[in-house]
Amino acid sequence: MVDVDTFFWWSDEQKEFAKKVAQFVEDNIEEAEYYFWKQKFPHSIVKKVAKEGFFGPGVPKKYGGLELGATGGCIAAEQLGRLYAVGHVFTVSMLAGLEQILRFGTEEQNRMWLPSIADGSEIGAVCISEPFAGSDAANIMTTATKDGDEWVLNGKKRMITAAGVADRYFIYAKTSDDPEDRKQYAHITSFVVKKGTPGFSLEKINPLMGFDNAPNGYLDFDNARIPDFNRVGEVGKGWAVMMAGLNFERLIGSAVLMGEVKEIIQFLFHYTKRRIQFNRPINRNTNIQFDIADIITRYKMAKLFSYHTAYQLDSGMEPMIEASIAKMMNTEYLVEITRKALQICGGDGLTKFYPLERVYREAKIGEIVAGTTEIQKLIIYRFSAMLPRWNVPIKFRWNDEVNAPLMSKRDSRFKGLEINEENLLKVIAHDYKINPGIYMTLDDVREDIGGSRVKIKQGIESLENQGLIVCHRDRSGKIGLVKATYKGLSKAFPKDYYRWFPAWYDEADKF
Repeated sequence: MVDVDTFFWWSDEQKEFAKKVAQFVEDNIEEAEYYFWKQKFPHSIVKKVAKEGFFGPGVPKKYGGLELGATGGCIAAEQLGRLYAVGHVFTVSMLAGLEQILRFGTEEQNRMWLPSIADGSEIGAVCISEPFAGSDAANIMTTATKDGDEWVLNGKKRMITAAGVADRYFIYAKTSDDPEDRKQYAHITSFVVKKGTPGFSLEKINPLMGFDNAPNGYLDFDNARIPDFNRVGEVGKGWAVMMAGLNFERLIGSAVLMGEVKEIIQFLFHYTKRRIQFNRPINRNTNIQFDIADIITRYKMAKLFSYHTAYQLDSGMEPMIEASIAKMMNTEYLVEITRKALQICGGDGLTKFYPLERVYREAKIGEIVAGTTEIQKLIIYRFSAMLPRWNVPIKFRWNDEVNAPLMSKRDSRFKGLEINEENLLKVIAHDYKINPGIYMTLDDVREDIGGSRVKIKQGIESLENQGLIVCHRDRSGKIGLVKATYKGLSKAFPKDYYRWFPAWYDEADKF
């Protein structure tokens, strides 16, 4: 049995599953190489993956799956990622409605579609991107118009992995042109469309820089009719359906890259032990040892973080930030790792006889598909900015004994003073002494002086009219931040109040 890294929180079933999939990969790696060189889609390997039940880790047992959760999905993706196109097709098949159907599908839909996902009898593809919609996923132009008990689809989808070879397509279409619906993201609905539906066709296959034998293409919907049964979720709730599956999507999409990193590490140990330069194997060069150590470190960090995020998903949490970090970390690390590996191997790294150049090309694709790195960063920042743990006001209080500001829980020296223009100006001007480069929020001002928000706001508006402070307003015109002007600083305190020099500074140099 092959050696497989596991984590202590995995169940015995998940550990056994990991060993089984890893052994399967070892037994089929040569065939995957064969299809890679022939530039043919590996239908035979995909059928073997299905026969082994490897498409079923995310599907509940009552629908024919293995019920191994997101962790099981990541295990399969990581291992199958070593089989080139097989890993990519497995990933998109998992993303083509599994999480969405589980959360939004009816019991009848679950019984209809989940068994075919679990047994791999149908390969799936997820269809979001269009000529009009990429990272701006809400800008979907493919339309779905209700006609009796059917929906009529018109439009195009593009950048669809498994285009043509997939049997089941999970698509998002616009079902409302109402500006109010668009504002509320209530203009999108999700559907399942089967291959062979009249009016639904494959338009072309993209010649990408990677995914050599994993088809990626354009789809055309020309008055394609599907029954209302194929609608997943309520009409106008497609955005919620899409968002519900994204954490799983990003996690599985990042896990498929981890297996490729393992391949690189194994190859580097093999290669550097046998490559002689300057009369010794290059693995004796310290800088190469350092580079390989960096690669192993990133692999370990990415794998640990990814499986921890999978554990959070399996525990019923919604780790949106963590899933985006995992996606960003795995893809950026893989680009960096393959670049280093190519440099270590020199000219040999450029040959297609070795896997490095292929993985390097696929790594770059990884930074774009399933949400670009930039989109992941937006999610990480914006959702983190909503969390109370990161939005704790930091208070500095001036300490006369040490003649410096100290982080403190103490009340301000201005606390409890009467709220008038003079005292408000002193509070804002005093802040310049500690925080010369930043503004105060109105809550900061109130925290320092206390009292009525209405009176503080009135006083601030008066100070602004006199040119004693500057107010920064939000888009609605509401005052958000305030800061004393030079005129205000001069009126609030004498100049010496703001002067400060360290003890070592020579008196003769002051002016």
